[in-house]
Amino acid sequence: MMIGESIAASFVLSGVAAAVILAVDLHRRKPAMRIMRSVWILTGLWASWLAVWAYYAFGRAPRPTDGTASRSPVGEGEKPRTAGGVPTMSMPASMPASMPMQGRPRWQSNVLSTLHCGAGCTLADVMGEWFAYFVPVAVGGSLLAGSWVLDYVLALCFGVYFQYAAIRSMEKISPARALKRAFQADFLSLTCWQAGMYGWMALAIFVFWPGMGMDRTSWTFWFLMQIAMGFGFLFSYPMNVWLIRRGIKKEMM
Repeated sequence: MMIGESIAASFVLSGVAAAVILAVDLHRRKPAMRIMRSVWILTGLWASWLAVWAYYAFGRAPRPTDGTASRSPVGEGEKPRTAGGVPTMSMPASMPASMPMQGRPRWQSNVLSTLHCGAGCTLADVMGEWFAYFVPVAVGGSLLAGSWVLDYVLALCFGVYFQYAAIRSMEKISPARALKRAFQADFLSLTCWQAGMYGWMALAIFVFWPGMGMDRTSWTFWFLMQIAMGFGFLFSYPMNVWLIRRGIKKEMM
């Protein structure tokens, strides 16, 4: 069964609309972690209204009560708070004292950690696919394999950077140590995300719609990529739970 371009376009455009809605609200309600602004906008591109629901349900920053915007917990010359010698996130100036940062249900923190990982993959896949469209890259004579290898390398770069930014905002440690920890925290999770994506796209290209062409300029291609991101989330979520339980990755707040 073929996918109508009009149907595909409606889903892709709904993702763009969701990303715009999130971007507008994130401008007014700045999250404690600056990197989460990019995370939510990129998530909106593929998760559409589910991303908007998740954001308003448990991702939105509290309303400022003192006329000032939320700010990053570390980065304005302030020292990170500690609990038993372990660095923790500082309380944003706009957050009421009665709302503890540690009060989030664990599943929500796991979802945020997975979305954080997936944001780097999303950015990498969008950039990688368009780059491969204008500059074809082949691996083993396969343009598809070439684009996937390119996407993975970019995902690793962006994903590690996103994790690095999160670590640096939560803890005042050296850039080298933060980079090492970012790689350890995100390598397995983003690999699972990309594996879920590639698995779905392989089924779409070779099983469900063989010979369809999958032109990157078509709405259908990007609609299938939205679905692929969803599979990436499902594949990466258990790995993020495991990494957090092992203490390799910190919970996102």
